[in-house]
Amino acid sequence: MIKYSIDQEPIISVGLVLPSDKQKVLFIIDSKNKKSYKIKCQNNNLYVNDVLVDFFELKNEDNQDIFSVNDIPAGRGFHWKKSIAIKVKGSLKVTVIVNSLFLTNYIPIESYLMCVATSEMSGKCPIPLLESQTIAARSWLLAAVEKKHQNLGLDVCNDDCCQRYQGINQLTQSAINASKNTRGNVLFSDTEICDTRYSKSCGGFSENNQNVWKTPSKTYLQGLYDNQNEKMYNLEDEDSFIQWIKSPPSAFCNNQNIDEKELKYYLGTVDEKASYFRWRFNFSQVEITKIINKKMGLNCENILSIIPIKRGVSGRIIKLEIIASSKNKVIEFLLNSEYEIRRVLHTDFLYSSAFIVETTIIDNPIPTNFILRGAGWGHGVGLCQIGALGMALKGKKTNEILSHYFSSTELKKIYD
Repeated sequence: MIKYSIDQEPIISVGLVLPSDKQKVLFIIDSKNKKSYKIKCQNNNLYVNDVLVDFFELKNEDNQDIFSVNDIPAGRGFHWKKSIAIKVKGSLKVTVIVNSLFLTNYIPIESYLMCVATSEMSGKCPIPLLESQTIAARSWLLAAVEKKHQNLGLDVCNDDCCQRYQGINQLTQSAINASKNTRGNVLFSDTEICDTRYSKSCGGFSENNQNVWKTPSKTYLQGLYDNQNEKMYNLEDEDSFIQWIKSPPSAFCNNQNIDEKELKYYLGTVDEKASYFRWRFNFSQVEITKIINKKMGLNCENILSIIPIKRGVSGRIIKLEIIASSKNKVIEFLLNSEYEIRRVLHTDFLYSSAFIVETTIIDNPIPTNFILRGAGWGHGVGLCQIGALGMALKGKKTNEILSHYFSSTELKKIYD
């Protein structure tokens, strides 16, 4: 866990380029000292401007220098994966691990958080959204529940695996103010800092944490209707969920609150223009068979059916059966997590596992098309970013947004 005290802001380590990226070349510019560096990994050795070194470090004692770095991965493993150029504060260190570059940014947590706010969402968002996002990001980081990159000595990486961090590229005064206004504030449940999760869009109903990560149930991470009325829906029931998809109710993340034509204005630069609240994919028999074979290492001839077996409270499928034919035999297999379902049923990564399956059958029992009609983007646990945006645009305050998505929590200041 990151160490903190009431009189000292923590310094955190952020992985910008990981060994798993298999990256061989980086370009870094030190604008203050007007120096540029070509950093190369070759034969498990590190070269800086063609000079062999053990490691490379750029220190930034006062956190005022700005370093520009090209070819930083964003969206690892997702359909929006790309390389971007970023500008960062803090210090940088480059080493070589397993014949690949490893770049770490050491930065004060508040400088990091104001960049997260405008990497996850646009700095053009209302202040209550930016403050809510900042508090959630701070709480998640300091709770340090997952420790995904502990083997690399990192607190977090720069990407969706942890939290999006794209440096100061999109930094605005509003994001800076959101960090200053909430400095040191985190959400507590009893005596513990909350593991405050969030995703782009819940689709109208958020999901229980234990249904996504098989972790102990947390009271502040239980599924809820993304509205402030008390109406409940039984989305674990197939018929009810089909109706939910086809006739979407009012919700903070609904297109009725935020016109999708205007949504891009409020999103970060990585996210693509698309349908977030409701979406659909149409796969031919050939396409879906090819995708599933590739993702699962199979050699099926046809996909016969895709059957939701178990849904969570948001309607997200957490157990799915796929029935296929191969060499005149029928084979059946199960996918047992929303992550695996999303991975297997898309060339890159399916938006969410909250979907229904419709098929087209012509002349024989083998479907010619599979249509997936779905809701939301992401795992759906905790804060719904587009829903929080909808609340902010309706005039809701930061504390109202946080208490809606993280019930039974208390806001406390843990350092000055």
